Amino acid sequence: MPKPERQVLVCTNTRPPGNPKGSCGEKGSEALYEQLKAMVKERGLGQRVMVQKTSCLKHCSHGITVAVQPDNVWYGGVRPEDLDEICRAHLEGGRPVERLLMPDIPWE
Repeated sequence: MPKPERQVLVCTNTRPPGNPKGSCGEKGSEALYEQLKAMVKERGLGQRVMVQKTSCLKHCSHGITVAVQPDNVWYGGVRPEDLDEICRAHLEGGRPVERLLMPDIPWE
């Protein structure tokens, strides 16, 4: 694989049930990661975009957290139904999805 243009990080960290911060894992991030990875491949972006799962991205209460690098774009509260728009607008078109942008808050 040539050097990717973008790397998409999907938090799949899971905390014990009842943790006040919550976690992306308990919100379904593993399935979201698999779906995004498949969408990137189906759209022919596999040579330009690398999708990786990560541990905690430090925005637990705003999860599922997805970060797109090197754009330094952070999305919060991402759901499976948002992935088509992220692929179309950002990964294909270069325009971040404004409604999903993570607020500029301290890391948790």
